[in-house]
Amino acid sequence: MNQLPQANVQSLTELWPIAAYFVLLIILLAIMLALSYVLGPKTKARKTHTPYESGIVAVKAGKSRFTNHFFLYAIFFVIFDLETIFLFAWVIAFDEVGVAGFIEATIFITILFVALIYVWRIGALEIPRKHVPQRMRLSASMQTKEHN
Repeated sequence: MNQLPQANVQSLTELWPIAAYFVLLIILLAIMLALSYVLGPKTKARKTHTPYESGIVAVKAGKSRFTNHFFLYAIFFVIFDLETIFLFAWVIAFDEVGVAGFIEATIFITILFVALIYVWRIGALEIPRKHVPQRMRLSASMQTKEHN
């Protein structure tokens, strides 16, 4: 008979929990999809598929166009949020890294602070006037005319 080498047997014994996990995951996913199909709503009326928010039927089209400025806020948030995760890892290993780790973390925080100041100075955190609603722009222009 063909005997499997010892390394292959060991790798198979290490991989079976992962394989079992994925098989159970696929079975559970299939069960959940089948249950949602069986137990889900069967109504095909027009009102069923009408979008609403908080129980209020939408008046305008659901498509809103956002400029790139809103996406910049999201990118800045993700960048600075991920950097704080690195700092949490440093805090956890504070005893092991010692003074050298403290100096490295200080340099890291300084670079983050300089980047934040740069982003602020170039105006990337300012909301452009075109994003202000029309009625607020009109009232602001009326106020400036009154003061002049």
